[in-house]
Amino acid sequence: MFKQIITLAAAIMLIFAAGCQSQGASEKRAVPAAENEQEPAQNDVTEEPAKEEAPDQGTTPEEPAPEQEEPSAPADGDTAAETEEPAQDEPAEEPAQEEDTHYVSPFEMRDEISIGLTKEEAEDVLQNTQPVEVTTEDGKALRYDYMPQDGYKSSAADPDVEAIKAGKLESQVFIYYTPENTVERFRIYHKTDDGKAIEYRDEGNGEGTETILN
Repeated sequence: MFKQIITLAAAIMLIFAAGCQSQGASEKRAVPAAENEQEPAQNDVTEEPAKEEAPDQGTTPEEPAPEQEEPSAPADGDTAAETEEPAQDEPAEEPAQEEDTHYVSPFEMRDEISIGLTKEEAEDVLQNTQPVEVTTEDGKALRYDYMPQDGYKSSAADPDVEAIKAGKLESQVFIYYTPENTVERFRIYHKTDDGKAIEYRDEGNGEGTETILN
């Protein structure tokens, strides 16, 4: 019995000794492994800086945008020049338009021309009619060829009855003025509706007379 106990104790001691040896061996193996694990960490700290990638040959490096210069303040003289507005072209003058002739029929002339009118007032009735000074049997007068056709000219002092009948002019008016340039008396020659020439005259008394001419 005693031997069995001794044998059992010896076996336990052997087992214990074997366990201690295996633990020591495992600890020795663990220390290098830990050291090996620390080395990559140090390598991670001392990594070399990343190299700049060279640009592709087909692409050009972007150049920095040039700085924009701020406009300098203009001088006093330049400020005046800039504030002046360009002169605008003056509108071209329109050509003078001829005044429309106010038509007055020979029968209306009998009422609008009267004794005592001034020369200006009488010529307002006979618009755009240039007078010609003539000498008749009754003295000097101004003859007005009213609305003549183009190219018509008369050199006679007497009324141009044939031209009136032919329609070469609307009427002929003879006005005798006083030295004060007022109407003293007048005569109007024109054509009737049936193609005959007629004379209307006012000898200064305000009473007009009418005569048919052949």
